[in-house]
Formats: sequence, structure tokens, C-alpha cells
Amino acid sequence: MIAVAASLALIGMLHLAIGQNVLFGDDIQRAKTTEFEQCKETNFVGDECRKYDDRLVVDQLDSGNKIRTEMDNDVTSSGTK
Repeated sequence: MIAVAASLALIGMLHLAIGQNVLFGDDIQRAKTTEFEQCKETNFVGDECRKYDDRLVVDQLDSGNKIRTEMDNDVTSSGTK
């Protein structure tokens, strides 16, 4: 019962903080998307775009492109496709 009361109190405080802006989350997402698109236009150059580096590497690995690496002893490894 305490957990229910606490969660209702939290919901009430969020309502007071956000107020009439029912699209608060949507505004945050639009701002983040705009920031990403601006970084994309500059080819992710600059300190403010560094946070996307790890995400872009993962996206490139998942894209199905061949990845080829060579090791010191001339053994090569490549992706499938």
C-alpha cells in the first residue's frame, strides 16, 4: 500500500512539473532527433557529436557490410555476405 501511495504521489509531482505540456516527451525526442540530424550533416565532426561514435560503429557492424581484418600472422577473417 505504501508503494501504491508513493507511486501516485510521484505521478502527482510529475503532473505539477510538466503541467499542461502533454507532449513533453515528444519535445525531448524531437530535440534529440534534430541534434542527431545536425551532427549527421557535419559528418559527426565535433565534440558534441562524440556521443554517437559507439552507436555508429555498432550500426556499421549490423549493416551486413563485409568486415575484413588481418592479424599479425597473416590470418584473415571476413564477414559473411
